[in-house]
Amino acid sequence: MKIGLLAGSGKLPLEFLKSASKQGYETVLFAIKGITDPGIYGSADRVYEIEPFKLGRFLSFVKKERPDKMAILGKVEHSEALSFKNLDFKAVTFLFSLKDKRAEAIIGGIIREIGKLGIEVVDPTPFLSHLLPAQGVLIGKLTRDIEKDVEFGFRIAKEIATLDIGQTVVVKKGVVVAVEGIEGTDRCIERAAELAGKGFVVCKAARKNQDMRIDVPTIGVNTIEKIGSLGGKALCIEADKTFIIDKDEVIRKAKNFGVMVIAV
Repeated sequence: MKIGLLAGSGKLPLEFLKSASKQGYETVLFAIKGITDPGIYGSADRVYEIEPFKLGRFLSFVKKERPDKMAILGKVEHSEALSFKNLDFKAVTFLFSLKDKRAEAIIGGIIREIGKLGIEVVDPTPFLSHLLPAQGVLIGKLTRDIEKDVEFGFRIAKEIATLDIGQTVVVKKGVVVAVEGIEGTDRCIERAAELAGKGFVVCKAARKNQDMRIDVPTIGVNTIEKIGSLGGKALCIEADKTFIIDKDEVIRKAKNFGVMVIAV
């Protein structure tokens, strides 16, 4: 069996390739030049490197390889996708065919384009189940103050994620301090710290009825370092619907910074 991976940045693509190889799959990596980490190329059986937003070229490579299934993982900055620079003709017609340019709409559209070739884009979580946390406190103590902000913030985060505005909300003492937009999680946290100072709680959620093929929430060491260095006191993520990269190191860093982490 052959599986293809369209990979953005970050460590998720590498985790996927290693897991797929262990399960006996032949792996084909479709890498985006300047975005996908070249360090993962050696973990795939074959690699095609594509210039950003050359959708027609990407689809021609997929058609050539004809994998049994495909997955899409990794990060591409939403602002880049909206720059409308260096698009090939297929990408131009594709973008203008979409009702809107939300991440869910763009990735969903790419899934449909791959589907037109007779290739299914699959849920990658069977390859990455070891990265999904169960419900409960991962590190630290859940105080009543934190619990109240977690309950409040997570509910708001779930709503904005479902609207595809962002996945992250930062709250403090029952007040929404910052909502993630196109700037991304790190900038959202930085903005919250500027506005509210220390003691904030970061809540990250998946969409209601989350399609696990599309833009699943992900955290890693950098997330904890950002929260901890700016004086945040807790991170709330969604159990079974959030990927944790380098979980042991995440927990170690959270302990060092005194950041409580909970999956709800």
